[in-house]
Amino acid sequence: MEVEGSSKKMIATQAEMVENKVPIPYRDQCAHLLIPLNKCRQAEFYLPWKCEIERHSYEKCEYELVMERMLQMQKIREEEAKLKQAGKQGVSVPLIPKTANA
Repeated sequence: MEVEGSSKKMIATQAEMVENKVPIPYRDQCAHLLIPLNKCRQAEFYLPWKCEIERHSYEKCEYELVMERMLQMQKIREEEAKLKQAGKQGVSVPLIPKTANA
């Protein structure tokens, strides 16, 4: 399963995410890393220093997704600015308006 506009593929299936009770907002391309992180957290009673490797890999994945989205948005804004500039250059506004009788 691929997500449109993203370079990362979905590894975890919907069934796996439902089975592991991944909350809906967290069902993205990094969910396959969140599942073992949550299992580790439960096994280690949520001690923050116990699951550092899993947490780091999950947070890195999320960071890469955010950076990818930011780059995509920057490209969209640049394209819109180019279109806007092209539209302004093509239309010239007369300095002296024409009157109805002329």
